[in-house]
Amino acid sequence: MEISASKLFLTIEGLDTFADDSCATEEQHMSAIEPGTSWTAETDDGQQIGFLAAIPEDTALHIYEISVHSDCQKKGVGKALMERAEAHARALGLSEMTLTTFRHVPWNAPFYERLGFQVLKLEECGTRLGGILAEELGRGLPMPEQRCAMRKTLT
Repeated sequence: MEISASKLFLTIEGLDTFADDSCATEEQHMSAIEPGTSWTAETDDGQQIGFLAAIPEDTALHIYEISVHSDCQKKGVGKALMERAEAHARALGLSEMTLTTFRHVPWNAPFYERLGFQVLKLEECGTRLGGILAEELGRGLPMPEQRCAMRKTLT
């Protein structure tokens, strides 16, 4: 799923490094599975077609990754995963959901905006989200000027 979804970055100039057949490590996935904040989407016959990995941090559920197989995109799978994560965040009593993403990629910031997320100015990010953005930039993420943090208030 991850590799298939990442191939779409080949269509965005400057982001082809995301289509390099790499995936999150088992350790990274376990960090969301252990607290019960990782969900998969499946077809009727049990084929996994998408997943969302998040971690509760402070008063937020932070979405670290969402991937939907390229054959299954634009069919509501990502939206359903996000709705499941939001329901879980509300059940935990968290007051917000957060994530970092690219502003200009159609299935990134514009998608999340349609789900009620707002792009934050850097000064609105606070220590936690500001630190996540800084860590991403420190890893050499391409097009750092296009990265942003987003928040959806749940209360």
